[in-house]
Amino acid sequence: MANLEYKQAVLKLTFEGGLTGDGKMKTKSKSYRNILAAATANGLDTVAITLANFSNSPYIGAEKVETSNII
Repeated sequence: MANLEYKQAVLKLTFEGGLTGDGKMKTKSKSYRNILAAATANGLDTVAITLANFSNSPYIGAEKVETSNII
């Protein structure tokens, strides 16, 4: 039977990046590595909002991208 083994996680914050020539919104992102497997959703949300406050661009949202090995 196969199992998943935690490898790493990244916290990815997304910001507004302006408008394209045809009026569509561009986005830009900033990634923070070495997120612990035990990090809670509330903890990550607090960190994401705190880090977003340092940006001049409007904050859109955040996601946790997790990688696992199948063993």
